Amino acid sequence: MSSTPPFSLCEGGRFHALLSKAGLTRGARARLTGVALLLAIGWLPLILLTATAGTLARGVDHPLLADLGAWARALIVVPILIFAEPSADRLLALIVDLFRRTGLVREADLPTFEEIVSRAQRRATSDSMEVIFLLTALAVPHLLVAALPHLATGTAWTVTVIAGEPQLSAAGEWYTWVALPLVQFLLLRWLWRIISWWGLVWRVSKLDLAWVGAHPDGAGGLGFLAWSPRAFRSVFVGLSVLAAAAVSNQIQFSGQTLADARGPILAFIILELVLLLGPQFFFLGSLVRTRYAALVRYGLTASAMTGDFERRLPHGSATKGADLLTSPEPSAMADYAGVYGLVNTMRPVAISLREVVGAVLPLAAPFAPLLLYQYSLKQIIQGVLQLVR
Repeated sequence: MSSTPPFSLCEGGRFHALLSKAGLTRGARARLTGVALLLAIGWLPLILLTATAGTLARGVDHPLLADLGAWARALIVVPILIFAEPSADRLLALIVDLFRRTGLVREADLPTFEEIVSRAQRRATSDSMEVIFLLTALAVPHLLVAALPHLATGTAWTVTVIAGEPQLSAAGEWYTWVALPLVQFLLLRWLWRIISWWGLVWRVSKLDLAWVGAHPDGAGGLGFLAWSPRAFRSVFVGLSVLAAAAVSNQIQFSGQTLADARGPILAFIILELVLLLGPQFFFLGSLVRTRYAALVRYGLTASAMTGDFERRLPHGSATKGADLLTSPEPSAMADYAGVYGLVNTMRPVAISLREVVGAVLPLAAPFAPLLLYQYSLKQIIQGVLQLVR
């Protein structure tokens, strides 16, 4: 095992230090307490303020309890963003360590590799970036206030009408200055971690890696990189939940149809896939070149081996031929054919098609309930059954 400290994209920065000092990062129970605290700060006042104003469950066209976006942020996205950190760190630390332990990074390049890793970790946990994220998250209320004249007056829990002009209600003020910035801050931190991971993988792809053309993983020894999307998958599932909730609100309250949203939904899922799987393609050129070079190298050896066997194979003498066939050479040739087959089926990317499909399904799943706006549950079940037959 490497003596280098474990790689981490999540353990660092002022916000993590604050949670850690409060004991809210040590184990699942502590993180659950942290989530409860964040929800108490961001959403409990919303319930109290809307209950007081009479907009919690009724009184306006869009009461708080009917706002799927607000509850998706509170009950799904915030817990995901907090609980995803330990598992993401463990998996990414393992991947980084495997670059060392497998010998894929040559010994001469290890100092450069360690600097790449350290730089990515420092960047991901930068205090200055957290300040930028906080300011960015707090800037959103200005955009919402500017948009108020375009909102339907007096019909939402976030808006009230004073002297004929739409204004943020007390609950709306809390939502835009506290609850929304809290979620946006957490999302921006994760986006920066993903960008930092992209930077790390990009710089590693520029090293002279020790590829193994006949590696059983079918990716020259890089197969372990295919695990990295799992580190961020739950975060993107949370984003899909947010997007699906936003579409649902548009269908319920703005007259939009599911057909209108198909294009944006597809574009959103594709964008998520690009962000999730992008680093897998940084090694494409190297893997393609490695495959062709290995095919030539292994092919020359195969030609020499089979050519020698062919020349020594007797013609017209069954006895001598039987002796040659019972020698170790045919077995060695069969084994070598298996090795050559590994080279021939080498993928241009670490991730397989099956794993790509496995990444797409969780991202698309949160949008599935939207089908109920257009089809009955019975029709959906019948359609699924027809697909699996």
